[in-house]
Parts: sequence; C-alpha cells; structure tokens
Amino acid sequence: MSVDRSELHSLVDKIPEADLPVTRKLLQALVADWDVAPADSEGQLTDQARRDIEVAEAYFDNGGEGIPHKEILKEFDLT
Repeated sequence: MSVDRSELHSLVDKIPEADLPVTRKLLQALVADWDVAPADSEGQLTDQARRDIEVAEAYFDNGGEGIPHKEILKEFDLT
C-alpha cells in the first residue's frame, strides 16, 4: 500500500481538536528512536517479540494479573 505525506497531512487536518493530544502521542511513539522493533521490515514478528509474547502469555496462564485499563489510561494522561 503506497501512502504519501500529503495524504497523511490531509488525515491529520480532519482530526477533531479534542483528539489532537492523543494523536500527538501516537505520532511521537511512531517516530521514537527505540532500539527494539516488534516486527521486521516485512511486517513479521521478530524472534525477540515472539519470545516476549510467550513470556507474557505464560505469566497470565500461571495466574498473573494485568494492569487495569483505567490505570493505563491514567499513566498516559488519557482520562
């Protein structure tokens, strides 16, 4: 799928004012210079991402508890 920047700019211009703070955070996450990537250039999960998912699934399979949705929203200032 080919996308050019003008199409993205057009979409950003249509975002409601109230949603701009969240949009900014999402865009910042996309351009962050993280040293890990969950997928390779072809969109396949990396070996590390697969291992991380297996560890997470095992945690929950063995009775681990997750973080409540409200706490995540609060952490990212989305409440």
